[in-house]
Amino acid sequence: MRLIVVFSIALLLAFNHLRADLPVLGTASDISFEELENQLKGPGLQGWIHGAVSEYNQYVFTYRTPGNFFDHAEFPITTEIPEVELFLKTLTRHDEVKIKGSFLNNGAPIRHISADDITMVNKFEDGLSHAKYQHEAKLPEDLLNKSELVGKVHAVVDAGKILVIEYKDAIIPVVVSKPEAAKDLYRNDKVTLKYKVRNHPHQPAHVSVDFTKPEPIKVTDKLVESHGKEGSIVGTLVLFPKSPQVQFNVFALQIVDDHGVKREITLVNFEDPKVFEAIRDKLQEFWDRKPQNIVNARNKYLNLNVTLKATGTFNVVDPGQANMQILLKGPESLEIVR
Repeated sequence: MRLIVVFSIALLLAFNHLRADLPVLGTASDISFEELENQLKGPGLQGWIHGAVSEYNQYVFTYRTPGNFFDHAEFPITTEIPEVELFLKTLTRHDEVKIKGSFLNNGAPIRHISADDITMVNKFEDGLSHAKYQHEAKLPEDLLNKSELVGKVHAVVDAGKILVIEYKDAIIPVVVSKPEAAKDLYRNDKVTLKYKVRNHPHQPAHVSVDFTKPEPIKVTDKLVESHGKEGSIVGTLVLFPKSPQVQFNVFALQIVDDHGVKREITLVNFEDPKVFEAIRDKLQEFWDRKPQNIVNARNKYLNLNVTLKATGTFNVVDPGQANMQILLKGPESLEIVR
């Protein structure tokens, strides 16, 4: 079941994020990488920071084709220049920047940008003032002296050659020597991964799938199996603040399993924009009612004082979809638990 609704451009941009985000680090069909490199080597390439984690030396840049919001690609950023490295540590998600440099010829399946200079175009502020997020995972320490982890799929790149795993609250690039083992994974699949830590690059930490072990990538929970089924979930209220990519606040419920794997289920209605607005207004009311324990949760906020039950139809229509959704009939589909 794929629901296609054409609303205003603001809704359309938001629904692209909600319904089926293009995979992180993916490549877009109409982008000329030769032209992008000409811009990198010349006036600079303008775009947005997709992710920035200074603790792990992870920085990813998004380029979007002018006039075509949905045509985009993501590139990890690296640099050999100390001043640029210091500037990278100040960046946050959604900052608009201009980068000068070149594509790095490192043999990776995805293009990396080697940055010579980065300047701020527009600093993103979400209007919420909460303490800076502190990462739980310690990399590479958490990966050393072990050979197995439990996490969820963040992205599958280049038909499975690169797998990106979320372990605790860290993003880990995984090199896959047998791409067929990863190509059919969905984002947010829960997996047990058997791995080897790679010596290069050591920052940010990369691992390789250990195909010498039985079931090196074992899927233990696949959300797409719930697609189209009716049901209820109970979880903590989550807010994804509006941004250059999403034109209004988006709400979800976070559920946490016995392994500590966290998933967000987005609360939506695609059939009627007025109903969806009423749902968002109700969720905003729940959010504002108990503001005493709101915490920064990396790329979102959690209101630890609000637990809701949501009833509707589960929706997963694309392997790269950002989160599973639960399609609600209206505000009456929501119930306060705590």
